[in-house]
Amino acid sequence: MWAAFDFNGQVGLAFLDGRQNSPKYIETLENLRMPFSDNIGGRNWEYQYDNAPIHTSSATKNYLNSKNITVIEWPAMSPDLNPFENVFDIMSRKVYENGGQFYSVNALKTSIENAWYNLEPEILRTLIMSMEKRVYDVLLKNGKTLNY
Repeated sequence: MWAAFDFNGQVGLAFLDGRQNSPKYIETLENLRMPFSDNIGGRNWEYQYDNAPIHTSSATKNYLNSKNITVIEWPAMSPDLNPFENVFDIMSRKVYENGGQFYSVNALKTSIENAWYNLEPEILRTLIMSMEKRVYDVLLKNGKTLNY
């Protein structure tokens, strides 16, 4: 799954097929980045991802540089600083509420889409606004994990 959000809410969701590698990730970015960019109205934005190898490969970095995409430098092993981890947690609770089980991929995808598109924009704004405090708290804790 690939998804993106900004201060105004959800701006992209796509389901990816198969195991991802750098070439597939670059293809995903090529196919989804432009609609994403259009959805946020051409405003300045920065791209954030975790440090998965497909995100940090030379090929991916070269692609992002060639498209003049600003990437937020991100410390390794820091999911507590990534607001998308909170989004995944919220969505997971919604998708699997009441012991939900799925007997087809399409049913699971539908549930994920419902959870995604029913997220309140205020939740996403709150997560974005929490970033300054998260970084400050990491500094206070000398880089130790936060409880977010």
